[in-house]
Amino acid sequence: MTKTTRQSGFRLLCHTGMLLLAVSIPAAHAGKIKCWTNSDGIRECGNVLPPEYVQQGHDELSDTGIKIKHHERALTKEELAERARIEAEKEAAEQARKEQQRQDHVLLSTFASEDEIVMTRDGKITTIKTEIRLTRASLSKAKERLIGLRKEAADLQRNSKPVTESLQKEIDQTEEQIENYKIFIQSKMDEQNSILEKFDTDLKRYRTLRRPRSAVTPQ
Repeated sequence: MTKTTRQSGFRLLCHTGMLLLAVSIPAAHAGKIKCWTNSDGIRECGNVLPPEYVQQGHDELSDTGIKIKHHERALTKEELAERARIEAEKEAAEQARKEQQRQDHVLLSTFASEDEIVMTRDGKITTIKTEIRLTRASLSKAKERLIGLRKEAADLQRNSKPVTESLQKEIDQTEEQIENYKIFIQSKMDEQNSILEKFDTDLKRYRTLRRPRSAVTPQ
């Protein structure tokens, strides 16, 4: 084969390859067929999706009629709101799960046994009861003092004498102190109830976490 013949054959091969490439490109990039359901419930197909059906669900088909993609219809405002609500609930549940894991870790790392939980609880309750007892004693003394102050003021009034400014101020301060004692006692009683409730919950949770896996009933 001469050099000229080889060159001619090479040109023919290149030309043929370019021709095949040119033919294949349109096929590969041909517009996809779109199929939708019209307002009468009839399925229609075409190269362009009518504007009035853009928000509706439709399918995309290849030029050979094979379904290659499905587009869901656009959601309504109500559906979007419902989806957002569900996602928010899922997020809240996940956060609650993580928080429970954190609390479980703290519980297990803080107490080595149920007895330690009970001892800690009883220690806190004892402290609060002592505070309540001492405050009640102070409250009782303040009430007795107030009775004396009011009697003193009443004696002055019976003798047509004005209640002195210092006496009235002492009466007011004692009344305020009595109210503060009452508020403090109630707050400590509320704190005591909260501690009992919290430790009761912690104790039950601790028992569950320490229970052998074989003893835990599957959910």
